[in-house]
Amino acid sequence: MALDTMFEAMSKELVNEVLDRLRDEAIIKLDQDVLSPVISQHQLAKELRKPDTWVHDNVLFNDRFKDELDEMKNSGAIQLKGGLQRTQVRVNRKAIKEFLQRHSNELPWLEGK
Repeated sequence: MALDTMFEAMSKELVNEVLDRLRDEAIIKLDQDVLSPVISQHQLAKELRKPDTWVHDNVLFNDRFKDELDEMKNSGAIQLKGGLQRTQVRVNRKAIKEFLQRHSNELPWLEGK
């Protein structure tokens, strides 16, 4: 194996390991030491270290998980308030943590840095 290829593989492995740790830490912290059991879409994005649009597109309104997300909306774990122009999203911290733990490997964490 060429030296360049070996270093490239090692650096990719290291980057993936760091990203996995950061993702796992952010998910674990979601329901620890908080006063409110709900979190806004913006707060969720901030805690996951992602843009609001990433959380909107890849987590809260991802067609891949439509049935599960609809069930969460029907149970009140995800609350949508407002009109067509500006919808406020509130999410139950514990429910979204469990959702993210189940689907963490399926989400595009490297997109939307």
